[in-house]
Amino acid sequence: MKLITYLNFDGNCRPAFEFYQTILGGELIMMAYGDTPMAGDMPEHNDKIAHACLIGDGWQVMGSDCPPDYFNKMQGMTASLHFDTAAQAKAIFDRLSVDGVVTMPFDKTFWSPGYGMFVDKFGTPWMINTEMSSDDMASCA
Repeated sequence: MKLITYLNFDGNCRPAFEFYQTILGGELIMMAYGDTPMAGDMPEHNDKIAHACLIGDGWQVMGSDCPPDYFNKMQGMTASLHFDTAAQAKAIFDRLSVDGVVTMPFDKTFWSPGYGMFVDKFGTPWMINTEMSSDDMASCA
């Protein structure tokens, strides 16, 4: 089984996924509605993204622009990225949160040597976490 994060956008899927790729790397595959059999159904939406997939080493995230009148703001979910070191996590936090809203500044917590939360400039909520090492766990006891 695989669990894959799927993000819905209100017309800004392309710039969001291009932004994510510049920060996270990976291979980006996108298909516009105009390139699908649905092209004639809503021609005003043909330049929007019907399917996007950003694929990295052992991970992927997918998304699309919702058809008109079907978009709901993301809530009740958070995309979560986990890193081996706080330095790696902080670097991604700083880049992904640019022009977004930081809801919990990146800092050490009782469960992580580096953790933070924000909503990016495209409306996607993120948690950036550092995995705890056995040394970190021992210092919490």
